[in-house]
Amino acid sequence: MNQQSRQPQTITVYLPSKYGAVAVNTKTGISGGALNKNSKSEAKQAAIKQCEEGGKNAPCQVVMWVRNGCIAVAEGKFSSGKSQIFYSSTGKAGTVENDVLHKCHKSGASKCEVFIPEGCSLP
Repeated sequence: MNQQSRQPQTITVYLPSKYGAVAVNTKTGISGGALNKNSKSEAKQAAIKQCEEGGKNAPCQVVMWVRNGCIAVAEGKFSSGKSQIFYSSTGKAGTVENDVLHKCHKSGASKCEVFIPEGCSLP
């Protein structure tokens, strides 16, 4: 019997990146988002389009984008009555909402709530 030695083979798999974005009208607080787009510019344009709803909520601007990761947004209220928006992104699905709430509480806000739940753009 002749046994041949087997060499391990390397197989390269190409997974295209996916992008997401969040856009906000800073005067009204209205927001919109996009996930699983093929480019950063496509994600940004789609987020602005959703936020502006045909122009009635304009102007909206992109406040965060992600490549192959997840996004969540929380709002924190302070004892002064002021509120602040917190954004978070990471590559690990299932952790972004906790991360954004941690950032919010760490800032000193007394009431922190997720208002855009975790959304992921993954290859």
